[in-house]
Amino acid sequence: MAVQDLVIVGAGGHGREVFDTLLAVNADRPTFNVLGVVDDAPHHTDRLERVGLELLGDVDWLVEHPCTYVLGIGTSGPRRALSDKLGAAGMTAATVVHPGAHVGPDCRLGEGVMVFDRSTVTTNVTLGRHTHLNIGCSVQHDTVVGEFVQFSPGVFVNGDCVLGDDVFLGTSASVTRGHTVGNGAKIGAGAVVLHDVDPGTLVVGAPARPV
Repeated sequence: MAVQDLVIVGAGGHGREVFDTLLAVNADRPTFNVLGVVDDAPHHTDRLERVGLELLGDVDWLVEHPCTYVLGIGTSGPRRALSDKLGAAGMTAATVVHPGAHVGPDCRLGEGVMVFDRSTVTTNVTLGRHTHLNIGCSVQHDTVVGEFVQFSPGVFVNGDCVLGDDVFLGTSASVTRGHTVGNGAKIGAGAVVLHDVDPGTLVVGAPARPV
């Protein structure tokens, strides 16, 4: 398979973590030629230089030089807006799985999904478009995860769960078996979900309760 030109959208910490994942993929098997990163308001450009990541320009640079991309943005709203803009320009996103992650049989990963190091996706799991599983996450059997969902590090989602679109799960949050988390809900860091969570609701604590 030919090596594919690719641009990272987002020059912050999450974008640099995406770059690290791409480097690991290439070390396992040359797959992507990372041209650089685009960002409308970049900060700490010295950190890009230290890892050898070139700042190409703003997002319109990518629109003018279309190629495959990945979203290095850690929040759902901006991630969705950028996907809409780049999709309207005819571009598609790469789906990337770190070689240190495990994706089991009968799993479906949508366009733009990112699975970071030491994450596990077991069997008959669906991950919707542009969902990101940060380091050390787990999604177990027969679970459906919507689009633009953000898993912070160490999140655990048990079997037979349903997570809607644009859900945010804080660091080390857990969703226990068979529960539904509605569109746009936010699960606080360390929260333990023992009941369904309504759309747009923020829950915190163990057991998780609305605030």
